[in-house]
Formats: sequence, C-alpha cells, structure tokens
Amino acid sequence: MMLRQPTTWRKEVLLWALCLTLALLLGGPLILWSAGSARLQSRVLADTTGLTPPLAGEEPSPPVSELPEVLGQARLDLAALAEAFSVDDADNVRWALVRRTPTAAQVYRPEEGVDWAALRRVSQTGTILVPAGFAWSFNETFQQGPGYKEAGGILAGGHCALATLFRAAAVRAGLPVTSRPHARPIPGFSLEETVNILWGRDDLVVRNPTDRDLYFLWRVTSEAVEVSVVPVTPALPLPPLPDWRGATVAMVYGRPGPGGWGSLGQTVIADHALYLARTFAGRVDGWNGEKPVVVAVNPNVAMAGRVMERELYLDYLIAEARRQGYYVMLDVQTGEEDPLSLFEGLMDRFLQENVWFDWDLEHTAGGVVDAEAINRVAAAYFARREARGYTTPGIFAFYVFKEDQVTNPAALRRRYPGGAVIPIFDGYGGRDPNPARDKIAKTARVLALFGEGPFGIMEFETRWGTRYDRIPARDYFAAYPDAQIVVSQ
Repeated sequence: MMLRQPTTWRKEVLLWALCLTLALLLGGPLILWSAGSARLQSRVLADTTGLTPPLAGEEPSPPVSELPEVLGQARLDLAALAEAFSVDDADNVRWALVRRTPTAAQVYRPEEGVDWAALRRVSQTGTILVPAGFAWSFNETFQQGPGYKEAGGILAGGHCALATLFRAAAVRAGLPVTSRPHARPIPGFSLEETVNILWGRDDLVVRNPTDRDLYFLWRVTSEAVEVSVVPVTPALPLPPLPDWRGATVAMVYGRPGPGGWGSLGQTVIADHALYLARTFAGRVDGWNGEKPVVVAVNPNVAMAGRVMERELYLDYLIAEARRQGYYVMLDVQTGEEDPLSLFEGLMDRFLQENVWFDWDLEHTAGGVVDAEAINRVAAAYFARREARGYTTPGIFAFYVFKEDQVTNPAALRRRYPGGAVIPIFDGYGGRDPNPARDKIAKTARVLALFGEGPFGIMEFETRWGTRYDRIPARDYFAAYPDAQIVVSQ
C-alpha cells in the first residue's frame, strides 16, 4: 500500500474508522522480502555489501551448538501440538515466524493465501532483538497481518503455543516475564508454564534487565520449533548501521493508530511503520539519482509533554529497526513541560545507537524557543551517545516553520563530535498568486537563519496534501536536492 492520497477532513474521519482495515491492507507487505524488495533494500540502504544488514530471517546464524553461550532454550513439538489441538494451530505457529522472512514469498500469494503443504516443509531461522534495558512484546511482534487461519475458533489460534515456547526460553535464561496462563496445557509444558494470547488484551512481555543485548534465535523445521536466548556477540552480531552522511534520509512521520495522524497514522503495529518507511524510501530512491537513501521512522512519542503509553510498541519498533539497519527519530512536543527534563527522561529510556530525537518547536509553550535551549538538549543527547561509545553519527533535529520561532538563531550549535543538529522545515501555506513558489522561498528564508549545515524538509502527503500550498511532495523535494532529510507526513 502506498501513501494515502490527499482527502478532505470528513473523509479523514471515515478513514480513521477503517484503521483496522488499513492495518490488514498494510499487513500484506509484512511478507517482507520478495526478491524485488531484497534488491530495493540493498539499494535503499545504499552501502557497500559489507554494510548492508542481513535480510529479516536470513541472518547468517551459526547453529546453536556452535554459539559460545546459550542462556536458555526451549522446543515445541509441532506434531504433538497438532494432535493435542489441531493441525491449524501448528500451521499458524509456522506461519507466524516464516511470514517475516524471505521464505514467505515462496509459500504465500495474496490471491491464494498460504500454501500450507509447502509451509510444512520449510526449514527457516531468524532472530528477534531485545536490547539491554528494553522489553519485548509478543503481540507487538506477531499480531495482525495476512495468512493466519482460524484454529480453535479464533483467528491465528496457535499463538498461545508459540508464546509459551518463547516464555520457556526466556525463563530458562533468567529473564523476567509477564503473562497469564492458558486454559489448557500445551504439549511439553505444564499449565503454569503456558501463555494465553489475545490480541489487545493478553500478552507475553519479556524484559531484558541485563547490560547485554540479546537475541531470540528461532528455528522452525517440519517437526518442531526451537527458541534460544543468546547474547549479541561477534558470532551473532548486530548489523552495521548505514552512514547517513552523504545520503538522503527518507523518513515517515506521525503518530501510529488507532486514532493516529500523519503518515504513521495509517499504521497500527511497528512492522507496518517499517514497511511504510521502506516504501517511501523506495519512492525517494526513484528520483534520487546515485545518492544513497537511508530509511528512518519518525513517530511522535510526546504530545503536550505527555509521553505515549505504548512503550512496548516503541521498544519493538526501535529494536526491529536496529536489526534491519534502520533509524528511528523520536518526535517530542514539550508543551508546558521542562524541555531538558522531558528529553533526558526519554533519552535514558529509549536511547540506542539507531535512535535520533527531534524537538517540534511549534508545540512548545509559547511556540518560541531560544537557540541556547536547543543547545542544552542537543548537548545532553550527544553526551549520552559518547558515554555509551556509539560510533555511528547521531542526529538531533528540530521542526520549524516560522522565521521567529527560534530566538538568537546565530547561537545555535550545529555540529558536535558525535553528529549534527539539523533544522527541518515543516511549513505549509504559500501565499497567492503562486503559493508553491512562495513556500519554496519561505523554506529558504527559514533555513538560512541557521547558517551552514545539513537541513531537512517535510511535505504533507496525507491529511493536508496540497490543500494549502498547491505543490506536490515530489516537486517540493525536487526544489531542495541537497536536503539531508526528506519527511513524509
């Protein structure tokens, strides 16, 4: 699904009512890695082969027996599960894992669904990243998407068995878990060890309180599923992050649904957001010439100073983006809150090497911010990156659309040893008789206030579209070919 075309606000209200339908439509592309998308991925990240992260599910994972340290491991016998429950439960277990890998394209067609006989012959491995200090949610990872069938009278029946398997591996690794038990024992596990899964209500949450990043390393065969908890090591490393300098960062902005807004308002779960970002990056790549494109997601995490409650969504979004070699920029609207305290709390909670931050100045008390206040927040961000030993350059950005939003702009510090401060123009509404030309000129005037250095631009592609400025996003982006960041709202 491509970005939604401009619409009126009345239609927008109706579209929000179809949020779950949109989620299912977006779910189709969670069959992530066809041969075509694999080629796009290597082009969009646009690094050398050595810097292109492994495709989802195609990690060059050594056998578990060859890993230097396995913290916990569990096994689910699929034949026993089929006998105790149904073949459909076992099939949904297989599909939940395989649908997020390249192999999915071999066993699934949108018109025909899953070739279950072929799926039962699949052998596949994959990883799920749980960074140090983060939590992992089963529902944020596996809910929604195409292909699932009814089992035991519910869609995607079998998830309880798969969650039970993940819980067992986590418990054996000494990790804290939160869940509620299933109504019936699951083969190989006592009733107390089981997990009940109900999307939107019952979840399995695993926390990583250690100082090491961990993987769930899973393997599915025709006979069984095995899940191991292993640390990130040179034998099973994180993929390198692409260097955004000299590239164009293609980023999708908004607040995820239900009830969200902007480009990300069309999405519900993190995998939808990552797909949307990858799709937008593909569009940018189509007109970007030889300049490489880097993928980023820009979710709003604080409105009027109130932090969104979906921390498990953010944990999974950041971790899965990191696993795929993408960036996440957390958008903050400080409202009446003290900006530095709010940002520092978010940094301490969510900072990873692939995490950037931005300050949406429009939604600060008074709508005007002194450059020194931006400097203080940016300095805190880059100091934390340095303290953690991150080597990939970071970005601290701020959204601005008026010439008087930043007082004392000459005092703004644009460069730090660990990265750059980047203004992003997010204005709309040029004046007649040529609104498009006026908007382009206003963009130049605002960005010029901050001197030399990288800059970004945003275009409204969902709710507002060309309603105000009568310029298509493609034309606006083309007017600034040197933009470091291009953002779709």
